[in-house]
Amino acid sequence: MRQPRLFKKRTSKPIPPGVEIITYRGRRCARWSARGKTYTVPLNKKRTRIVYESENWWIRFEDAAGERQEVPGYVDKTSSEALMVELVRKAERGQAGIGDPLEADRKRPLADHIADFEMHLASKDNTPDHVALTVQRVRSVVDGIGASVIGDITAGRVSEHLAELRRNGLPAKEASKRKRKPLSISSSNHYYRAVRSFCRWLVQDRRVERNPIAGLSALKAGKDLKRRRRPLTDEELAALVQAARASDKTFRGLSGEDRAVLYLLAANSGLRVSELASLTPVSFDFDSVPPMVRVLGAYTKNSEQAELPLRADLAAMLRDWIGNSRSGKPLWPGTWAKKASAKMIRMDLEAAGVPYQDAAGRYADAHSLRHTFLSNLARAGVHPKTAQTLARHSTIGLTMNVYTHTVIGDLAAAVENLPPVALALEDAETQAATGTDDGQAPVRAQYARKADSRGRKEEGRGKPWQPSAASGVGTGGSPNLLPQAEMSKARQSLTGPVLE
Repeated sequence: MRQPRLFKKRTSKPIPPGVEIITYRGRRCARWSARGKTYTVPLNKKRTRIVYESENWWIRFEDAAGERQEVPGYVDKTSSEALMVELVRKAERGQAGIGDPLEADRKRPLADHIADFEMHLASKDNTPDHVALTVQRVRSVVDGIGASVIGDITAGRVSEHLAELRRNGLPAKEASKRKRKPLSISSSNHYYRAVRSFCRWLVQDRRVERNPIAGLSALKAGKDLKRRRRPLTDEELAALVQAARASDKTFRGLSGEDRAVLYLLAANSGLRVSELASLTPVSFDFDSVPPMVRVLGAYTKNSEQAELPLRADLAAMLRDWIGNSRSGKPLWPGTWAKKASAKMIRMDLEAAGVPYQDAAGRYADAHSLRHTFLSNLARAGVHPKTAQTLARHSTIGLTMNVYTHTVIGDLAAAVENLPPVALALEDAETQAATGTDDGQAPVRAQYARKADSRGRKEEGRGKPWQPSAASGVGTGGSPNLLPQAEMSKARQSLTGPVLE
């Protein structure tokens, strides 16, 4: 086998008229100016033509069949040398009868790989809806970047396509409405995670050496949060349940009583809509201490089975409602959980006279019942780490988002109970004038003058108070390791009994 080599291709052209022949760096060259630029190009040995070199390096080597090949490299010489080593290695493996195990997969259409990925997801006991949605998102991105083989998938192309979705939304054939709407950061991240899962599977299944989108990460959600939710107050939850019970309307197979029980369970367990829709009579164990509800991993967000304690009064109500049935059929069947839960609860909220959207623009949809659960835990003084376990949040930060809003709201209400500021100012001025100051009148009068100055700087102004760092809240560890007894105790601390 001949030694491979790097070289630059040369082409020659006739010497342009009117050029100056000079000696440059020991070589005879032609120099001329055109369009504001000066060109200096070497001559051939006979000094009859000018010689151009290619910008890129080229690689000359022998392939597995012993035939000489020339392929373009890169502008950078070091990168071209690395490519040459890779080409030679493949040629030597071919000559030794060892084929490239990844070559066939590189040439296969991406549609075939995606079909295999779909079968892989289904084999892991994922729900059909999860499999279909994940594969649909992968196909959407692959089509969006115009990829036909694995090599067409790059981090740059995927990133640019996701940015385009955030600007202009999905194509008309995929959007649920005719008008295209830009995707939020959260929705864009769902598409990214689907493609990331597909690319990781390609590596794990040894169809590609490296993850094509390695280095690409999800964007920080929350900056463009388009739908903010609010927890329901005790009064609003009571009104919602009572309105549902009194309703004679059936929503996608659910009667008013069915919906009332559903709302109560959601607000007292924190279960998500898809998890509630999966529950059957055998999901409950009313005889255990404490009573428990179990959700199969196929329906949870983290794909792990969830076991949650129930309040004693809630368990008693559910036992009576379910009766002696031990079937495996869903307690709340139908299609209400498929993008219709918000419409269902909105119907009952309107009947109860509870606003679906408050003055701050926050919504009270079905997921708000999960917020209600967490807010009630916060008000009951349950430790955030315990609440994280009950909510099955992957990080303590998700739990603290709800806790912080709830606690700040309660603190604001508490501060409003302090004596009015005007009373203190009036008292200071009165005592300063009469001399009945107990030695403190000058100090009080000073604060009264400062308040009257409306923000003007004076001597003696103290530094702003800085709160101390919060303690006692960890950030690591699994949210599923607390004892059942402690979780049960936390559940029982929720405010108020289950509504009758």
